[in-house]
Amino acid sequence: MANKIQLSPKKILNKQFQIDFKGYSATEVDYFLDTIVEDYETFANMLNDSYEQIERLQKDNEALKAKVSHLEKEKLLQQDNIRSMEENLSSNVDLLKRISSLEKEVYKDKD
Repeated sequence: MANKIQLSPKKILNKQFQIDFKGYSATEVDYFLDTIVEDYETFANMLNDSYEQIERLQKDNEALKAKVSHLEKEKLLQQDNIRSMEENLSSNVDLLKRISSLEKEVYKDKD
């Protein structure tokens, strides 16, 4: 019950007090209540703006999480591509070394 707001700007604005012989000045009370209503309306607007901002930030956060996930998958794919290219390069270098050795042997006999 601590988080429940009991008054609204409309309830404050429409509140009627009994007039007593030794009561408060009605104009003073009305002025004070008008100030309270303005504060409540300002508070309500700030709260609504905060909720909208929270919702927008949560959507942005989800979008960024999805983007990070996509980029991590891309990174893994790129790493796999690099690994396979390195393996191909290594086997190509080995083949070139063998060909070079064979050429040396073939041309060595011709000299």
